[in-house]
Amino acid sequence: MLVKSNAVRERKIIKKLIESDNSLMQQHQLFLAEMQFKQELIDKRKANSLTQKDISERSGLSQQAVSRLEKGTGGTIETILRYLGALGCSLTVKEG
Repeated sequence: MLVKSNAVRERKIIKKLIESDNSLMQQHQLFLAEMQFKQELIDKRKANSLTQKDISERSGLSQQAVSRLEKGTGGTIETILRYLGALGCSLTVKEG
């Protein structure tokens, strides 16, 4: 049986779980940062009127690899750097 999702309830459950477990909190924060980063890649690609196929052709990555990276199911540092290069961007490490 399928059950309709309840986003508010699910957020409350996640909040309760991560508040009681520091390691889980850190993992959750890392997950959120990764998703935000990947959304920024998508936004930058779209702002430049580029498709996933365009990124694929410019980077030498397969279109499937580009899709997986954007969906959050893949992406090595090499893949990310090639994607960024196709956008004309680079990765910078800064002190927090």
